[in-house]
Amino acid sequence: MVDEDPDLAQDLSTEQLEKARLVAVARLAVVKPGDELPPARIPVESGALGLLMLEGVVVRSFGVGDRRGLELFGAGDVLRPCERTGDVPLIVPAEVTWWALTPTRLALLDARFTRRMCAHPEVIAQLIGRLERRSSAHALRRTIIQQPRLPERLHLLLWHLADRFGRVHADGVVLALPLSHELLAQLAGAQRPSISRALKQLERAEVVARRPDGSWWLGGAPPLGA
Repeated sequence: MVDEDPDLAQDLSTEQLEKARLVAVARLAVVKPGDELPPARIPVESGALGLLMLEGVVVRSFGVGDRRGLELFGAGDVLRPCERTGDVPLIVPAEVTWWALTPTRLALLDARFTRRMCAHPEVIAQLIGRLERRSSAHALRRTIIQQPRLPERLHLLLWHLADRFGRVHADGVVLALPLSHELLAQLAGAQRPSISRALKQLERAEVVARRPDGSWWLGGAPPLGA
């Protein structure tokens, strides 16, 4: 694990790293696009830390009534789709689903992994820190979707996603995610027709474009507030 994700071992000495390599071993799960998480072959057990994403993009979808909201997770994130929602009292009932947007590889941080890593609390601390960083990123996205004008909101959201999933090219940044207008609407808290109109406005301004392969191109500089 510490070789697959070197940042986990950044606080270990050389000697500690060699020892950690022997015990930081986890089962691997490969998930195809559209498949739900957790895979049926992954049991729910007490003491598990969750799933560590090694590659790919995973969607968490919340449904309330006829509206849905999405959150994207990428490499390095720790997921807990096995969390028992019944333990959390919800006045407003919500339907929660997890599924892979792209081909995804996951490491199962089960109870055995947790016990083995107790000798390396620095690694556990890195995993916990990622949960906090994920919470901060989620708070930023929630702030972005409060922007009143949809074109600016969508522009900010695309740059926010590009900060995590984008690739810099000579003429701009490419967001290589298969995000349909419907998925963008759920991410931005809007209706699909409104998203289509906002995208046309951004395309006319030559700051956003859909590429033939389904990815998104972002030109110029991020908008103020991104």
